[in-house]
Amino acid sequence: MKKKLLLRFLFILISIKSFSQSYLNIDWDNKKREIVESNENLQGIFSNHYVEYFKSKFSAEVFIYETHHMKTKINKISDESTNEILIPKINISEIVDVKSKVISDESIVIYDFSEMKKLINESASNENYNYYKIPEIKENDIIEVMYTVKKEFDFNGSKIIEESYPILSSKFVLIENGFKSNIKIYNSYNSSIIDTIYDGKKSRLINFKNLDATVNEQYSTPIANKIKVSYQCYENPEDISQTEYWNNLVQNLRELLHPSFVNPYAIDLYKEIKNNHIEISNNEISMANSIDQYIKDNFVVSDESDPNLNEINYIFENKTSNDFSLIQVYTNILKAAKIDYEVAISCNRYFLKFDSELFDPNQLREFIIYLPNSEKYISPNRIEYRVSQPPDDLLGNYGLFIDKNLDYYFSEIVQTDNNFSEIKKNIQISVPKNLKKLKIKENRSFSGYWGIINRNYIYLSENEKTDFLVDYFTINGLNNKKVTKYSIENFDISSNASNTPLVIQSSLITNDLIEEKNDLIYLKVGKVIGTQSNLFTEINRVNEIEINFPNSYEYKIEVKIPKGYRILDYSELNKSKEYISVDGNVSAKFKSTVSTTNDQLYILIEEFYKDLRYNKSRYQEFRQIINAAAKFYESSIILEKI
Repeated sequence: MKKKLLLRFLFILISIKSFSQSYLNIDWDNKKREIVESNENLQGIFSNHYVEYFKSKFSAEVFIYETHHMKTKINKISDESTNEILIPKINISEIVDVKSKVISDESIVIYDFSEMKKLINESASNENYNYYKIPEIKENDIIEVMYTVKKEFDFNGSKIIEESYPILSSKFVLIENGFKSNIKIYNSYNSSIIDTIYDGKKSRLINFKNLDATVNEQYSTPIANKIKVSYQCYENPEDISQTEYWNNLVQNLRELLHPSFVNPYAIDLYKEIKNNHIEISNNEISMANSIDQYIKDNFVVSDESDPNLNEINYIFENKTSNDFSLIQVYTNILKAAKIDYEVAISCNRYFLKFDSELFDPNQLREFIIYLPNSEKYISPNRIEYRVSQPPDDLLGNYGLFIDKNLDYYFSEIVQTDNNFSEIKKNIQISVPKNLKKLKIKENRSFSGYWGIINRNYIYLSENEKTDFLVDYFTINGLNNKKVTKYSIENFDISSNASNTPLVIQSSLITNDLIEEKNDLIYLKVGKVIGTQSNLFTEINRVNEIEINFPNSYEYKIEVKIPKGYRILDYSELNKSKEYISVDGNVSAKFKSTVSTTNDQLYILIEEFYKDLRYNKSRYQEFRQIINAAAKFYESSIILEKI
């Protein structure tokens, strides 16, 4: 009997041992040295990603093992991070294995898992990442790294394939292990999905060749534009359509987004808002604004992991919610007010482009409420927004829209008022006879997104007159300025509801605008518009052109010339560039016009960008508009003494 028990125990032990390393076992690359010519600091030789779904034979549990195997040549050590290996720990249950190999002309040094643990940089590591510092890395060394992490089951995932340095080859392998999968490639047009057998298991393979380094360009969304693979993997023996995923999501959210019955607390709050707090005109927008204002003034959003923060009664009783459940406060009160609305779910366009063709919960990041009757939006989780346009980082992204009948559709989140955002400046420059201290009076106003952004700066500063704000809201780019007067109007965030312009008035003294050369005086009047971004460097554009939001600028500049001087030349100030869209309309423009009367010079600047995106193939035309503003900043009036 004892012998049988012992044999059984040994069998179980052996079985457990055989399945303890269930992840893909990958060996080192067999090439010792490669001749890789590159001008980059780092040159990737290969970077391979393996995702393996694994179901234990002793339980119903499913795990995911992710392995990253990469080999990189160090051409130049740019900083201390060159000899660091970064292992992500987000949503990781266990780091299963980490090892590295350093190949130099003289030697090959291998660090196994136990040695790698000793190389953890404790000061740099945190709850999200482990940093391993590899000693004695030199230029021209090649470093090879393999690591495997274990994750809890998740039916979907994604991998970014691009890096900040070029890579000769890369591959992504999804090892299904009897599961079914859907997979999609983003931002790569020369790669395809291949069904294959890997390690004896049914798999999906994607090969990538000659990957360029990620290019960070102005007026673009480079992170969202990276080459990426997204996938779904599930046990269901039958194929699951993407429509089924979306349908299930909508049904699961139905009481949250469109409650069947309005909570009694919501009815009471609606009556309180309507009757006791704010005088409300009898229209939908005014009521929606009052509801939005009340919630943002009275409800607290907590980041604590308290299950009560998901319970609607508790939320109303305590006026406390988490970031996710706050939406039901809005939907209940809006329903009590009988305001027609739809709920849209989307994500930040700078990090992720929403895709309706492959269901991915990672792109369901933010709720916004669309009011179809007025074409306005409510942004529950944005304290700086009121009922107006959608958040600027959602503009142009698609989203899932769900109406009161639980019918849903996918649509681009658009700005409905193209004249929403504007900066206006009225600037008066008085030049003294001694040319020493110029006096400048400025009145500037910000509307639309400019008003929202700048009011948020003020809100976060808790004081509208900090040294930072005074400097920020007066002419920047001056080496020497003394602000003598400063006032700010309409800075309360509630002004965003009516798009009332934020107004700053200032007076300052500076000696930074005068340069005397060859008996002539150069008045650097262009500097009064503040520093400008530029696209002077000639490049082959990689990313599509995408600005923050459609917007416009109107500057009126008045220069009073002192007695005893006259204007000799102001030709630098006249500039005009236009971008004509395919429909024949001017969609972007910079134009400065100069006129004079006696001792006064007047400059009118008109600049606008009516579209969110511009065609990459017409980058040269777009950059001319940006550069026209930058060149104006560098422009001067030439004066001479009479």
